[in-house]
Amino acid sequence: MPILWLISKTRVLCKWYNKMYFKVVCFILGIRVKIKSGKLADVKNLLLVCNHNSYFDIFALGSVLKINFIAKEDVKNWPIFGIITRLGNTVYISRDRMKAGREVNFMEKELEKRKIPLLVFPEGTSTDGNEVLPFKSSLFAMFENHIGQKLDNQITVQPISIAYTREGKRLINDEERHNYAWYIKEQGLVEHLINALHHTPFTMEIIIHKPIDISTGFNNRKDLALYCHNVVEKGFKELVGKE
Repeated sequence: MPILWLISKTRVLCKWYNKMYFKVVCFILGIRVKIKSGKLADVKNLLLVCNHNSYFDIFALGSVLKINFIAKEDVKNWPIFGIITRLGNTVYISRDRMKAGREVNFMEKELEKRKIPLLVFPEGTSTDGNEVLPFKSSLFAMFENHIGQKLDNQITVQPISIAYTREGKRLINDEERHNYAWYIKEQGLVEHLINALHHTPFTMEIIIHKPIDISTGFNNRKDLALYCHNVVEKGFKELVGKE
């Protein structure tokens, strides 16, 4: 644990550890990751929006994409996973509506100063792995001043769809997908992890959709949130064979 703390305080080592850690953890846990299609846009100020199933999402996405995550503030105090997210140079935001304006400005500055994309889960919570919940438009507030305008520091939004699709070589059905999705809050983290390990190896598939130019075609953040949700949901259905 002292070694992890030391690494978390060293920015160069942190980047190295973050990249290797996710790959190693996926190998140990038996998580196989497949990018079915698409690639990240080669632009500055790139923010990724993705559906959310469980903490496994972070390991899987972080193992194949060079990104930092945006997470709720209390995650940094979680046992073990708090250290992991700090090592990953995660941006923490508050869910407190009274702090919403401050957090929007903070996220916008973080997006501009970092040299790699940030990823946020706009559902605001995890699911049972069988649906994509509506996206919270409040998390798109940082785009408000960019929508409908051409700016030098223009933010580009890129949707991503993920789904847990296979246990070994066998396709996972809807009744089984909850083994990997952590959405029952009465089920503790350790309990869920132990259960999931009984169903490994398992595969997460990813679709990286085309980037979105938000300078045209949208009136406000609600329009943008709905559009992103529909894109992600369509990709999710493709992954689980519902479309």
